[in-house]
This record gives sequence, structure tokens and C-alpha cells, in this order.
Amino acid sequence: MNNNQFDLNVHPSSLNNKRLLLMRHAKTESPYTLKRDFDRLLTKTGEVDAQKMGDWLKNQQLSIDQILSSSAERTRQTALIVAAAIGIENASIEFKDELYHATPDVFFDVIRGVSNTVNTLVIVSHNDGITHFANQLTDARIDHMQPGSVFVIECAINTWKEFHQAKRNFCYYRQP
Repeated sequence: MNNNQFDLNVHPSSLNNKRLLLMRHAKTESPYTLKRDFDRLLTKTGEVDAQKMGDWLKNQQLSIDQILSSSAERTRQTALIVAAAIGIENASIEFKDELYHATPDVFFDVIRGVSNTVNTLVIVSHNDGITHFANQLTDARIDHMQPGSVFVIECAINTWKEFHQAKRNFCYYRQP
């Protein structure tokens, strides 16, 4: 599957389903700056793209309950811009060091700890881990999650602890 936007018209529909939106941080400064990788900021294009994706998510009317984000500066910026666009309160955003360049196992561990009151969860993180994780979740495959892109799945579970073993359905992939 290529990295173009696609939508299979399989939209999350059931209130009993849990939805997971994986988002890669938006476009950042060059890794060849004198800054530590952890401290790199979004570019102006990245800020615009994060806003664009936040607006798009708001238009999807997904009723996002929580955002978990890597604590790196670029993911924090992306998460905060998206949260403002969709109208989610800062109390619903959590920054986690373990999501910085996380492996798929770390993503599964983080998801296991999510409150069952959360039905729609956004995780903002980094490549290559977020692409590897997305590719483990369903039969849908992407080569490389583009900056600011979102990969959406849903599954019929009652608790996030069930997520690892659940049948997960691909809904759509979108990029700015």
C-alpha cells in the first residue's frame, strides 16, 4: 500500500467499539541542527499541518476522549495544536516519556493502561515505531507514516486490556 490518503468508507460507528488514532508528529526542524533530537520543534509548515489535521479530526466528529503523546517537544506541540482544534481539555492530554521512539511492544503496554472510560484514544509519536506498530494492527499496510498523518482503527472491546488480542479493523489513513 502506498502512502497516499485513502479511506475505505469503513468509519467507526458503534458506541461499544474502541477507536485508536495513531498520529505521527507534524513536520519538524532538521535533525542536523545543534539541538538534541528530543528538543526539535515543529516548522511553520508542521504547525499548519497539525492545525489542518486537528480541523479534519474535528470534522470527523469522533468524540476524542484522550490524547497520549511522547514527551518530545515536537510531539507535544502536535498534540497541543490538535487538542485545541478539536476542543479537548488539557486535562485529557498526557505526555509519556516511553512514547519517545517507542517500539510496538511499548505501544501495546501504554494502551493496556488506558482507562476504560476512554472510547477514542489518540497517540502521538514518532517513526519508525509508529509505522511498525500501525502495520501490526490490521491487514492494512503503509510504507511510512508521513509527518502529521493519522492511521485509524477500531475494535469491539470493553477494556483496553483486551486490545492486544482483539480483532482490529482498519478505518482510514489520512495525511495533511
